[in-house]
Amino acid sequence: MKYLFLIVLAIGGLLSSCKKSSTSTSYMNTATITGPNLTVPPCGAAYYIVVHGIVDSEAQFNILPTGSGIDLATATFPINVHINWHHNNDDACDSMINALIIDGVKKVD
Repeated sequence: MKYLFLIVLAIGGLLSSCKKSSTSTSYMNTATITGPNLTVPPCGAAYYIVVHGIVDSEAQFNILPTGSGIDLATATFPINVHINWHHNNDDACDSMINALIIDGVKKVD
């Protein structure tokens, strides 16, 4: 009986200490994916995006991160999103067209 009480007490302690963590991602900016770049010149990317809250807001990008839940091939534009991003400073062409690398994205309902 004494051992049963200790086992129940131990299990109860473990269960009460387990909490689901609420993981919320903080995003840098809101943005609007305005649509595909139908010409994609040599110095160009596949999609246009307007990043809100920065002076030079018109930009381009090629892909969204895996698992974004946004299928750009079948999407209806414009798409409002929250994004984390950075410039690809290693590529002179990307600097010239203000190309972004999207690190994180979430569609705004």
